[in-house]
Amino acid sequence: MEKLAAERKEQVLDNKFCQKLAEEFNCSAGRAGSKVLQATQVQGWFLNKFPVSATKPTCVPTISQEKPLAAEVNVSVSEKKSAASEEKLSPLDTSISNNEDEVSPVFPLETTDKIPDLEELEFEAKSSKDSAWYDIALFLAHRRNRAGEIEVRVRFEGFGADEDEWVNVKKCIRQRSIPLESSQCRSIVEGDLVLCFREGNEEALHFDAHVLEVQRKQHDIRGCRCIFLVEYDHDRSQERVSLRRLSRRPKYL
Repeated sequence: MEKLAAERKEQVLDNKFCQKLAEEFNCSAGRAGSKVLQATQVQGWFLNKFPVSATKPTCVPTISQEKPLAAEVNVSVSEKKSAASEEKLSPLDTSISNNEDEVSPVFPLETTDKIPDLEELEFEAKSSKDSAWYDIALFLAHRRNRAGEIEVRVRFEGFGADEDEWVNVKKCIRQRSIPLESSQCRSIVEGDLVLCFREGNEEALHFDAHVLEVQRKQHDIRGCRCIFLVEYDHDRSQERVSLRRLSRRPKYL
């Protein structure tokens, strides 16, 4: 893998190249009986191994049916078109304090995102099994339900075909949420919809939640120490969490 990256450089992030490489791995004798390796996992390996020379791969929907889905998905999610981009921030206070009760006097401004090109869009879907949101690896097929609404069959990132689901495009498909850096805590305010990583005894999943309260604290060498009281939308339970467990929704210019 390292030799391929050195020889082919940017080519290792090409979707077709990663798909072919994944198929070769899956057919090898050494992976007999192992879980099927996805092309997106191969791309992720190259990105993690060579982050300086690589760029984040795009997850462009692909369709196995004879009718193209791209136009219909584009129409359904056009109102939510946005993606992570350059953040417009004011200088951050770099002072360090170990006093948990001291509030930082300077915070970065709220961030906005530029509207991306279609090929840059990545999506996440809400599972009907647990109400959690998962990144989409592939769009496999589409159909209309009895109410005339469009549904798509998706494959979730990191999961096999046995976990594929039919989901409603309008209600359960949206552009991916964006993980937050420590310097971006000021962009989260009371009332915001966020995607929160919830850790339980048997599972750790991402759920929609609304911010009820924010306790601003002085940042230290470990980064943001602010505390966010959130209420999960699916069961109305509340929890106090740190910034590292939150992802924000894309914001328009």
